[in-house]
Amino acid sequence: MSVLSRLRVLRRKSRELSNLPNTSKTPSDSDSRSGTSRARHHGRVAVRNKATLVGLDFRDTEQTYRSKSNFELLRSLLILKTCTYQIFVRNAEKTMNVSRILLGRPIFTYMMKKTFYGQFAGGENITELKPVVEKLANHGVRSMLNFSVEAADLGSSKGEAHCQSNLETILGVLESSKEVCEVRPYSSFKITGLTTPGLLYRFTEVLEGIQRVFLENSQFRGAEQEKFMCSLSDKVRTSEELLVNRVMSREEFIALTNSSQLFEEADLNNVGTLDFQQFRDIVLSNPEVLQQIHGVPEVDEELTQGMERLRGRLEQIAEKTKSLDARIMIDAEQTYLQPAIDYFTLEMMRKHNKGVAYVYNTYQCYLKRTPNTLTLDAMDAVARGYNLGVKLVRGAYLMEETARAARLNYDNPVQDSKTDTDRTYHEMLDVVLELVSRDHCFVLAGSHNEETVRYLMSRVDRLQLDSGSEKVVFGQLYGLCDPTTFQLANSGYTVFKAIAWGRVEEVLPFLARRAEENTGVLGSTTRELDLLKMELWRRVIGE
Repeated sequence: MSVLSRLRVLRRKSRELSNLPNTSKTPSDSDSRSGTSRARHHGRVAVRNKATLVGLDFRDTEQTYRSKSNFELLRSLLILKTCTYQIFVRNAEKTMNVSRILLGRPIFTYMMKKTFYGQFAGGENITELKPVVEKLANHGVRSMLNFSVEAADLGSSKGEAHCQSNLETILGVLESSKEVCEVRPYSSFKITGLTTPGLLYRFTEVLEGIQRVFLENSQFRGAEQEKFMCSLSDKVRTSEELLVNRVMSREEFIALTNSSQLFEEADLNNVGTLDFQQFRDIVLSNPEVLQQIHGVPEVDEELTQGMERLRGRLEQIAEKTKSLDARIMIDAEQTYLQPAIDYFTLEMMRKHNKGVAYVYNTYQCYLKRTPNTLTLDAMDAVARGYNLGVKLVRGAYLMEETARAARLNYDNPVQDSKTDTDRTYHEMLDVVLELVSRDHCFVLAGSHNEETVRYLMSRVDRLQLDSGSEKVVFGQLYGLCDPTTFQLANSGYTVFKAIAWGRVEEVLPFLARRAEENTGVLGSTTRELDLLKMELWRRVIGE
């Protein structure tokens, strides 16, 4: 096939990819028909054509890939194509370990920085990272620096010195992000880098025990439920029983705890009932009462001291974040740790997210428990008057969670289908956007799904929210989904790239695990591969 024939095929694919009529419009035509709005974006004025609210135009690959060199385009094409083969992705870490041995560390490091590491990581240090961040910023894309230290499994045994070292590193990352990012810096980290997974696992068992007791001793809300609460819970369709729809009466609480005084302390609004979070918080703050409740594991001195040490480290991170006017995202982890992570993150948000959201929690929509967790947190933010920080993702660990549930013979915590995950994501978007419209929430929508991006764009427009503000922002992983990222930036939306960075030997295992967890995303890059081919051909023939 000749070059011109190939180009015709690629142009035809471009028209199909755009999902828009194959017509040509001049800027004046577009402006006169739909109008434009201007959004202040990173020190520049971005023009947002309202026609893009229902679909991103991928036909202009020259505009989409203007920040990429020929080498970067070719590397993206080769790496993303390789990542469509699951046999490679599932054995990536093993392959890298063998390659390191055969090639030696210097040659291996050089090759990785030119290929896999270079595609998905920003650099080993601030000197290497800064040009990457600046290049993205020059094209309207902001950066979120990802500190990738985590505990590998429940058997990990880290001493206090190790956890303290990770704390100092995270504080250093926050300082570095301020230095690297000209606009307000965003960073993310995992709580398992600051404590032992065993502690989080034990506390998760305590929290799940408290939840079981609440469900056994509560009833459905009556007519006293506020209209706003109804509007949120009505947005969520789930086979799971929503905790937000249940309350514990005064009589039920006293029967469990033998304390009417504690009930009065917990019933802040004097409504005569307690919701789940009120019940959980009051019993956790009174160890002697907690010990009386049958079915809840013991909170001994070792667990209590470990939790206090973790709280102290998280408090240092929150204070540093506020002092730098930065934002911090707490990453999601496995379900057998996540309830504890949610609890500690909620404590941080209650204390520090006054006026703005400094701290964000990550909510994974592929989990059946997420509608409960997010809706309860939304209610809590409204009741206590703080801003909920939400990083909404479809999620990782899918294969690990499914395999563990089968091995240990318990109900799979993962949604039954991708359709259920997609539906839940959109329902949760509706919940958080309701909060945003009431000034109780900031949300980062982390998604590579074009349908979801279009859905959120249309909702932002319908609610007349400021697309260039930080109330609602978009996020994608560095090295993936560049067409969506740059088209959003070109349209005036605030959009982030999440960038892993650090020494090659430390970051590669993290990237390999993330690649395995995101095989669904990596395996569905056909459209992006076609766009990369089109742009390469355009540059080859000079059109």
